[in-house]
Amino acid sequence: MSSVQRLLVLGLFSALTASSARGASPEVNAAKPARAPAQAHDAAPQEGTANNTQATPPGHPDMGADAGTDPGADVNESVPTIAPGVITATIVSDQGVPLVGTQVRLGILFQKIAEGESRTEKFAQADATGSVRFSDLQKGSDHAYRVTVQAGSASYQTSPFNLRQDMGQHVVLHVYPATPDIEKAQLGMRGYMYIETRDDVFQFECLFRVFNVGRVTWVPKDLVLQLPKGFKAFKAQESMTDVHFEAVDGVGARFKGTFSPGQQEASFRFQLPKSNEESMSFRMTVPPHVAEMRVIAEASAAMNLEVEGFQPPVATANQNGQRVLVSVKQLVRRDEELRDFVATLSGIPTPGPGRWVAVLIALAMAVGGVFAARGAFDDAGGGRDAAADKKRAREILLRELVALEAARTAQRIGPRTYEQSRLRLIDAIARLGLPAERVKNGRGSGLARARRRSKSAPQRS
Repeated sequence: MSSVQRLLVLGLFSALTASSARGASPEVNAAKPARAPAQAHDAAPQEGTANNTQATPPGHPDMGADAGTDPGADVNESVPTIAPGVITATIVSDQGVPLVGTQVRLGILFQKIAEGESRTEKFAQADATGSVRFSDLQKGSDHAYRVTVQAGSASYQTSPFNLRQDMGQHVVLHVYPATPDIEKAQLGMRGYMYIETRDDVFQFECLFRVFNVGRVTWVPKDLVLQLPKGFKAFKAQESMTDVHFEAVDGVGARFKGTFSPGQQEASFRFQLPKSNEESMSFRMTVPPHVAEMRVIAEASAAMNLEVEGFQPPVATANQNGQRVLVSVKQLVRRDEELRDFVATLSGIPTPGPGRWVAVLIALAMAVGGVFAARGAFDDAGGGRDAAADKKRAREILLRELVALEAARTAQRIGPRTYEQSRLRLIDAIARLGLPAERVKNGRGSGLARARRRSKSAPQRS
């Protein structure tokens, strides 16, 4: 891409960004990036809809003489003059010239709840006018069709469609020159990363929208995005075209597909293990020609987001009313380039003592059960060692009960965890021989001593 073309693409994104900033609410901008359907047939095809290819995004600048003569948009529509059960397709070049002899594939998907799913295909060769005809096809919503042309490494195809009962379908597909070199195409991208904090992992959802404002198709070759170290549970979102990501074990995600003139998008998700640290940093690479990158993180009031080189985060709400932090990087100069970024989440909630208290309770009860089974806690059979073990176990539980009270006072655990853990501790102490009423009322000598010690010592975390 020449410097002039690069500047034009950046100008496109400046116009799009300005338009978005004026017309979109923070809730829309902070929403999770929309994803394509899981499979082509998951979204119900519309009868007689035009192909969902946007030749040029709104607000783009005039591409000038380099763009050539506009051959018109692809067509995918129901036509009354075509007989029912018939599909006609015309294949033309980027200049609108019929492509004689091109092989055209018709994919057929039959799907019915009672009979399951089956796939078949038909082929035909374009005649002197670049046209093919498929007839005797099934009509109705049980059968979906897609017309595809393979031109070298590029694949051009329609969205899935059904045949109406009263008319046939007409398709026009354009085949453009293709290149694996992104610098020879006029492309710009927008990237979105949405981060969700879960109990044991961070869930990442990434989406890239590609705007091809030129007349050359880009087919990436071995373009791999490096994901943060230790990523797992990678899942690429399937789309209605061949544009998608695929996993590269231990490395990241490979960008694949046919990026013809218009707009396409691809998305994926992955996870990172969550430690007990209050902050987490990660690095991620992005595809070439990303003119805008947006990092969005679900965040509690105590959390913060920092992305090197990005604007300071803005707090807003997502579509569910949850607080999120949004940090944006927009390129405005033609010599700028975004290759990767480092993001840091801080103030991450860490697990309170509740889970460790539960573990200690379970351990103490298990030990108590073993001794009880052996008669070690019986007055008649207890020896000096059994009495000492009993006393140590009781002292451990009493200390944990004091720590639990301190954690609740400091609001490090919630009321439900507090009540459940407290009842279990009291029950375990009672099993070791200290009357439950004395524990509940705080009259146990060991508990009283532990409480006195806790007042003069720092609170435990």
